[in-house]
Amino acid sequence: MKQFVAGLLVLTVVLSACNAKKEEIKKGGFNLNGTVSTFAEGKIVASVYKDGVGNVAIDTLEVKEGKFSMNHDFPMPEELTLEQLDGEWGARFWAENADMTMLGGKDWRDNQVSGGPMQDGANQYRKASAEFFKTHMSPYEYSSLVYQAKTEKEKKEAEEKVKKEKLAHLDFQKNFIKNNPTNPYGADLIWVRLTSKTGGESAAYLKTWADPIDPSIRNHPYVAKMFNMLNMMLETEAGLDKFVANAESVSYKVDQNFKGAVHTNVSYLSIFKDNNLCALTGTNLHDNYNSHGKEVEKTKTFVQIISTDGAELSRFEVQEDGLPSTIAVDDQDQIYICVGKQKKETRKFRGRTSTYMAPAGVKCLVYNKKGDLLKEFMLKGVKQASGSRIYEDKLLVSDVGSQLMQIYKKEDGTPVTKLGDLRPCCSILDFDVDKKGNIIVANLGSFRVDAYDFSGKKLVSFGQRGKGINDFWSCCNPVSVRKLDNNCVITVEKTPTRIKVYSKDGAQPIEGIDELVDGCFHIPVISDSQNNIYLASPNKGLVKCVIKG
Repeated sequence: MKQFVAGLLVLTVVLSACNAKKEEIKKGGFNLNGTVSTFAEGKIVASVYKDGVGNVAIDTLEVKEGKFSMNHDFPMPEELTLEQLDGEWGARFWAENADMTMLGGKDWRDNQVSGGPMQDGANQYRKASAEFFKTHMSPYEYSSLVYQAKTEKEKKEAEEKVKKEKLAHLDFQKNFIKNNPTNPYGADLIWVRLTSKTGGESAAYLKTWADPIDPSIRNHPYVAKMFNMLNMMLETEAGLDKFVANAESVSYKVDQNFKGAVHTNVSYLSIFKDNNLCALTGTNLHDNYNSHGKEVEKTKTFVQIISTDGAELSRFEVQEDGLPSTIAVDDQDQIYICVGKQKKETRKFRGRTSTYMAPAGVKCLVYNKKGDLLKEFMLKGVKQASGSRIYEDKLLVSDVGSQLMQIYKKEDGTPVTKLGDLRPCCSILDFDVDKKGNIIVANLGSFRVDAYDFSGKKLVSFGQRGKGINDFWSCCNPVSVRKLDNNCVITVEKTPTRIKVYSKDGAQPIEGIDELVDGCFHIPVISDSQNNIYLASPNKGLVKCVIKG
């Protein structure tokens, strides 16, 4: 009997240990049981999208007899992508900590997933959308309708119809939230408009979308995330008056005597202590970024030193393999150039293999005014440098590829901190740093200018999509921003070009500015200690604006 009891105790201990081991293996509260109909045996790669990185694999799942399972921790709902390894089947849906099931169909659009509040809400929205689009145009038809117009009259009629369809779709989305106040997916409809170029509306307007959401679901992680963003924007959106409260009342005009029109290939600007310009010439991040992974033709890149009247004083070539994209000058007149490196990579997607050029980091080169290379170092954490500035002992670099900004020690490139929540568009992401250390970002993807301190706290936000003097227009704007020593703020818009000066008198456009770019291209801006403004254009060369006397 004692032996039996002892054996039972041993067995209990073993089973307890096994159960404990299972609990250790268990990753979190997301439990998915799935079936697929297109293959019985194989592997599935599960991945999620990470800002600045892309799709990141988090698990590999075994399919046996057409069935598979997955366990993971998703404290915040995320869109999960499943792809058959060496096959064409795939699925994408909202995953969160819940028991979920999936019935796999023949293709990406034929899967049925349920079980999580976010995905169930998305299913409800998808069903309602299908009904809506039975009597309305799909967004995919908007551009083709305008493109197919043969006359100017037909084009205007098509544009008016598209405008009405877009407004109808907005009303549908807003009413969906209102009529389904306990559906957490409604928060994503608002989140997209808060954080991307989809809408460019003010936070006050989007609050009217969010107000109907029932208090009973506001603790849901994704809903709470949206409200945190919305409340932060409501708090900072009203701060423009304070931001330019001490700005002088000034008006600007184009300096017709400036001889900068010959400098038509400037891609970025900085300024020396003597007010001469430091220009990066001969490269274009835009073309490289939009090459869709193809190898772009290499061109010579120069640093030009240009006088205040537009004459070239000297130049030297940047001797580095890669894509020089930004330039910044410190208080010692040392020149910091960010150079994007690339490498060839292969990629498999839906059974197909392709070769492409991928970002391989950014190197910083430091020169003196004579063109002597003083030092160089890699900048950890950035993929494609689109803007750079020096503030005291810090080098700040905006990264259009990772949608963030990295701050480094300028001496050796040691990372200090980073700034997220940035919204680039059209391969453009630029910023400025004022004398107080405020980081002012042209968040063109959200039609706003946002100011932050060095900890990443947002201080002020202004702008929305529109054609009014206080709005930003086109597909995305502004492309550049500058805080002047007289405390005025300059914003730069493209397509069509509009340069605005914000002072305590409000926003005023600078008269006499021609079209500086064709399409969605960056327009660099810099100012000197006399508050003169310089703009770089591939069409018009360098343009100088001065205060009216």
